Amino acid sequence: MNARTPLNYTITHAYDGLAISPEEGRRLFDIASWNGLTPTFTRRGRGAWELLAEPAAIARDPAVTFHAAKLKGVGLWNPRRPDDSAFSNKLHDLDGDAPVPPLTDVLEYLVTYPHFGIGEDGEYKFAYSSASPVGGIVHERAHREYWAAERLIEFGVPSVAPFAVVEYDESLRFQGQPMGAVITLSPGAAPYRISEVLFGAGLARGSDPGFDAHYDAMREALGIEGDPDDERVRLRVICALAREAGELLHDFSLAELYRYSGDWGNFVYSVESRRLFLIDLDSVQDMRKLPEALQPLQAWRDIASAIYRMVAKLGYPTALDKYTLDNLLAHDPIHAILAGYFTEIPEDELRPVARRLWGYFIPHLFLLKKHAHAIRNEWSGDERKSYKMDHDLFYILALTSLQPLFARSAVGRRYPSPLTQADMFAKAERFLGPRYEYFVWLMGRA
Repeated sequence: MNARTPLNYTITHAYDGLAISPEEGRRLFDIASWNGLTPTFTRRGRGAWELLAEPAAIARDPAVTFHAAKLKGVGLWNPRRPDDSAFSNKLHDLDGDAPVPPLTDVLEYLVTYPHFGIGEDGEYKFAYSSASPVGGIVHERAHREYWAAERLIEFGVPSVAPFAVVEYDESLRFQGQPMGAVITLSPGAAPYRISEVLFGAGLARGSDPGFDAHYDAMREALGIEGDPDDERVRLRVICALAREAGELLHDFSLAELYRYSGDWGNFVYSVESRRLFLIDLDSVQDMRKLPEALQPLQAWRDIASAIYRMVAKLGYPTALDKYTLDNLLAHDPIHAILAGYFTEIPEDELRPVARRLWGYFIPHLFLLKKHAHAIRNEWSGDERKSYKMDHDLFYILALTSLQPLFARSAVGRRYPSPLTQADMFAKAERFLGPRYEYFVWLMGRA
């Protein structure tokens, strides 16, 4: 297949709440089907990014505008030398600078990495992602992203807006399921995720002039002045973004949704609207379909996941020599995300929780710093993975520490839980086994 061989498709869902020109809509469908147009990929993976010729808007509120389209599942871009190629998960043996249409091969690394989850019985467990096609997405997950975007827009939560879902013909099926693509609209024109600030191009000014310009505009929008290469300035930006991320996840839960992947690669800052927004939604689930007993735990897990994913990236190979402990603790992005989420709770009450989580992560960070040269220059991907933080223990530490705070929050009132601290310790003991005594010590109960 190539750009001269269009993909056959059917439009299965189209959002009628947008003001967008018919010509722009046809162009986006032509891109999704490779009908004379090749998708524009701005980062490796399966998501294309297209600037709109003119802003689109929410029909009922023209002040809410969108400046670009994100097309997920329309193909693969796997360039030979992406900036972080040495440290990124392998997408496919195919290696080339030109994008290709969706493939039906399995994206291997997604199905082998264990995630921390909540079982149907309310107990902690390891879970694994469902298989996914390389460069593509099954139609059911494409629709899930569309549906979640529609719900978030209806609730007024900053997010991509739904535009359409397409289903490709029988030539693109994955493990018996039809494949498709989802088109959403972005409140910001720039395609950069805020992960660039935390461990990407923001650490190496000049490596991506486009990001440098976006970062400067972002700092101006946030009201943060100073040398962009100064670690303290960057941490002020990180903390401002972390606070907004906490607010977003709070409102996401109140929209009766759960399972947002809170990695910083799944948040984008719009300098046009001066706000952070949610962008990758195909894993999102409907909270209303869960038994009431499970709803609180799933809401709690989303904020715990976001904290873990933010902190863990401070140990990413590109970031190991970019943060000092004094500055991390002085600015405290863990406290910032908690303050954004728990707005009803005095910030001084959140600091001990943040310090407890730092207390678990810091020894791991300095173990990585000890091996920084080998990590960046010698170790294989498997060797690096063997030094990952014990993320299940971090999750349980966060969940147990945060449990008393939820009853005083809007999320806790929306999803009340009978669980006590004694219940949380018992759950931890059943899951952790021999590691439980370390958990008790971390919680200050030893």
